[in-house]
Amino acid sequence: MTVEQRSATDAVVAAIEDELARFPGTGGVFAKQLDTGEEIRVNADETTATASTIKVPILIELFRQIEAGALDLETRLPVTDTARTVGSGILRELSPGIELSIRDHATLMIVVSDNSSTNVLIDLLGIDRINQTMADYGFARTQLRERLDFPKIGPDARNLAVTTPAELAGIMEALAEGTILSDNSRAAILEIMGRQHHISLTPRYLPYYPHPDELGHPDNGLRIANKTGGWTGMRADMAFIEWPGVRYVVGIVTEGDPDRRFWAENAGDQIIGRVSRLIFDHFGGAALDTADGRPA
Repeated sequence: MTVEQRSATDAVVAAIEDELARFPGTGGVFAKQLDTGEEIRVNADETTATASTIKVPILIELFRQIEAGALDLETRLPVTDTARTVGSGILRELSPGIELSIRDHATLMIVVSDNSSTNVLIDLLGIDRINQTMADYGFARTQLRERLDFPKIGPDARNLAVTTPAELAGIMEALAEGTILSDNSRAAILEIMGRQHHISLTPRYLPYYPHPDELGHPDNGLRIANKTGGWTGMRADMAFIEWPGVRYVVGIVTEGDPDRRFWAENAGDQIIGRVSRLIFDHFGGAALDTADGRPA
């Protein structure tokens, strides 16, 4: 890295640290430009809660077992009374006992963060197996501790699962760079994550249009595959972001936010969006931010 590049990296790190210093809680960030290897680190190795970002490791273990021939994506599984739960998702609003394919449960778990589908898959796969696979892939600090049983979890999100910002980004790097699973499995996982409905964190302030063809919007080439997580007083996101000529991964977590509301203007949501924009601009994304959506 040249002196100029090092200076630019230091500048974006300083800007992120300034954002976090003005945030009423704590935060950690890890980003990596995959083609140059440049890293941006702020509290990147601190243990944090995951909230629903833990659903990506669950999805990875699902595809590992499918590759092993132990499961079939088209097998149908009911939402039992023990799997049905509150919080994010749509199945809580539908008929008890509804049956869906494993593929559909996996999709709902990611794109609308459905907690009931998540429990169906945790019960199918096993907590110990999910954690062992994460350790085997080099992410030993990412650990699922409890299914989505809110009375058991209590008020502390770390009772659900823990990770680090660096491991969240590292998991996305492994999917993007092909160091885990098969090509087909990784492509399927990233395709599901690319259909994410929750885009108020990492993509919040980016010129991102999830369905430009459907909406008749010019396509600026920006693609994002991400999974958010939210808990009272904490937020997280993990993402693979790319456009022609640039590919990077990011993991961002905030904790200790005194604003306990789940609303669009939550301070944790906003700061993740601002930090994401700093990283995006640093890697050259400002060129995509034009009035008509076309790259400059």
